[in-house]
Amino acid sequence: MMYSENDSPLYIAAVLGARLKRIRLNLDMTQAEVASKAWISRRTVLNAEKGNAKLSDLINYKNTQGNVW
Repeated sequence: MMYSENDSPLYIAAVLGARLKRIRLNLDMTQAEVASKAWISRRTVLNAEKGNAKLSDLINYKNTQGNVW
């Protein structure tokens, strides 16, 4: 994933959220399964996939996906 210095934080967050969702679907996991493994709510997973989550929540989410990044 390449970013330029002109990419806005909102754009980057949206791209990261889309990537989280794509990886989750490739792992055949539901939002509820990710939430349970990451100790976050399903709503937080939904928000992360929309590009609207705290960094700590993104880290927890990412940790449920192993080394597929």
